[in-house]
Amino acid sequence: MTRESTVSGVDHVELFVTDWDDAASWYERVLGITPDASFEEWWATGSGPLMLSVDDATKLALFERESAVRGHEVSPTRIAFRTDADGFVSFLDRLDTLELTGHDGDPVTPDDVVDHELSYSVYFTDPDGNLLELTTNDYDEATSRLN
Repeated sequence: MTRESTVSGVDHVELFVTDWDDAASWYERVLGITPDASFEEWWATGSGPLMLSVDDATKLALFERESAVRGHEVSPTRIAFRTDADGFVSFLDRLDTLELTGHDGDPVTPDDVVDHELSYSVYFTDPDGNLLELTTNDYDEATSRLN
């Protein structure tokens, strides 16, 4: 029996950050995610979250909150962002300049890439300690470029 879904996808994921401006700059610099102009009024008036968007279908809703402190789980366990093999390798090539850290506070390097045998992932945190992942399912192409 097939049932038509009322869900068409994930609209947004909420994260807590200590400073909207700093978080927006970090997400743009590291992942290329920028403020969504159609929701700018919420941010400008302080009445709602800062909405960041990759495209019309994928958004992050950043809520400013004092308790967003590294080591305290105030946001989802982890958010995984998907990219293709080119994006993954390009991200790894920029790791030195991004100065990312893992959940333990240690620097993230290309040696930290995890081979899941069907995909590759690299794990890191944002400045507020939110756990993030960049993953590619273009396994064969990524394998040829990583080895």
